[in-house]
Amino acid sequence: MEQVITPTAGKDNPIQMTDIVYSKEKSLFTLLAIISGIVWAALIIGTLGMALLYVLMFFIIYLFSHSAFISYLKGTAVEINAEQFPELHKQYLACCDRLEMKEPPRAYLLAADGMLNALATRFLGRNYIVLFSSIVDALESDKDALNFYIGHELGHIRRNHIGKAPFLVFATWLPLVGAAYSRACEYTCDLHGLRCCNSLRSATNAVAVLAAGVEQWKRMNVDQYIRQARESSGFWMSLHELNGSYPWLTKRMARVDAKAQGTEYTPPSRSAWAFVFSLFMPRMGTAGGGLIIFAAIIGVAAALALPAYKQYQEKMSAATSYEAPAATEATPAAMTVPDATLAIASIDQQHQALTPITDILVGYYQTNQAWPTELDALKLTDEQIATFNLYTDGIVGFVGSEALGDYQGYEVYLSPQVDEQSNITWVCSSSDIPDEYLPLDCQG
Repeated sequence: MEQVITPTAGKDNPIQMTDIVYSKEKSLFTLLAIISGIVWAALIIGTLGMALLYVLMFFIIYLFSHSAFISYLKGTAVEINAEQFPELHKQYLACCDRLEMKEPPRAYLLAADGMLNALATRFLGRNYIVLFSSIVDALESDKDALNFYIGHELGHIRRNHIGKAPFLVFATWLPLVGAAYSRACEYTCDLHGLRCCNSLRSATNAVAVLAAGVEQWKRMNVDQYIRQARESSGFWMSLHELNGSYPWLTKRMARVDAKAQGTEYTPPSRSAWAFVFSLFMPRMGTAGGGLIIFAAIIGVAAALALPAYKQYQEKMSAATSYEAPAATEATPAAMTVPDATLAIASIDQQHQALTPITDILVGYYQTNQAWPTELDALKLTDEQIATFNLYTDGIVGFVGSEALGDYQGYEVYLSPQVDEQSNITWVCSSSDIPDEYLPLDCQG
């Protein structure tokens, strides 16, 4: 693997760069900020401020959900400081200094089941950096390459990508520009990572680990990998990159390589047809962005519709007044009562049949410290998917069988409860089926 080390780089001398912000990030942010600003203003004015109640509601949901991860981090991961991993802490502070960050975020080392990555997050005004132990172990032979990961995550904080996200939520789902902004942020953070490195070799080694893994990156031909980016000009690769939050790794490697040597990388042109198709593909996968937007639209619609519906009810009650007719044979007064024993046995059987599904959900949560938002993430069979519905926060619902008679269309829910030791138990309940037709553990 032949790479060029920049003459200006040394053991304690980072690669010299005049700008560490990707050229398109600022213009894309301005465009999205204008669009989001207009939408926010329209929502607040159009609902007479009621939209702010939904903002508060989502903030409270975020507060409880994200606090679980931060608590897990503080209670499980190892904080990197002067007493704990002092060499790594010194390396971390050097990166902060190179990026002119006067208040270094709290840094943690976390075992993450072999995942090769790092992350940045923010909670109640405090920033955090998390290095996965696998990436630290993989770069034990090139500690300078770890600076790339540290600098990349510090870039997200330095550019306030996390803080801007809630304001931009109504624009980041837009076709083309939403995903383009996300990719631009990644390129910017790669430049921050490059700024923290002492050599091009270390920077490309860091990217190589993501491509080839813990050991094989040492035998990887970087020049050949960069040439592989030429294949991204086809329709399918263009389409999926245009709708993806991350650039192809081959392009990231190529940009890092070019920037470190003081040149500009010219990527291969994308398929024109891919742009046409992408115009009709909203970006809905940004940390539940699609669900948030959908819920907000429902909330706004309700805020606008409820006053009109109330006026309609008042007019109808003033125009007509009559007593409801007594029940007759044509209009039954009561529902058909199911057999309680059969109903309970049926629900219990369905409940037990979902045990493999809940086990899969528990495994997903323990790996990702979050519940899945899409069924595709669980890799289930069509038969398994047909037996339940997946809701937010890992809640599973299944519809009662014919044994419940008139209650067969209602759902029973299995809700995961996570304690302080990350142990998970499942609570069974139903808001529509009477307790006498439910197993004991589902009553209440």
